[in-house]
Amino acid sequence: MVPPPLPSIAGHPASFGALPRAFFAKPAQQVAPELIGCRLVKRQPTGELLWGVIVETEAYSQSGPACHGHRRRSPQNETLFGEPGHFYVYVSYGIHHCVKRARLSTTSGWA
Repeated sequence: MVPPPLPSIAGHPASFGALPRAFFAKPAQQVAPELIGCRLVKRQPTGELLWGVIVETEAYSQSGPACHGHRRRSPQNETLFGEPGHFYVYVSYGIHHCVKRARLSTTSGWA
């Protein structure tokens, strides 16, 4: 199934195709609101597309206890410390699949 087109809003990331990795290299506080309305799409091994529309975002500092990279770097959160544009997916409360995007930074550690 092909996702239906989203309304085109001039200048909004949802109006375009795949976002370039450079888009994710900006501070999380700037990227988070710009992701609202964008589609997150994953091609399954069968070729089928799994997708959803981003409806809520948050931005965390690595120094904040809500950040999954706050306490330590581990195999489970390694993606947070990688190149911009990679995603860290986890399940919250056993039912919600949540996504955090990596933000490589030597100064802020935003994730």
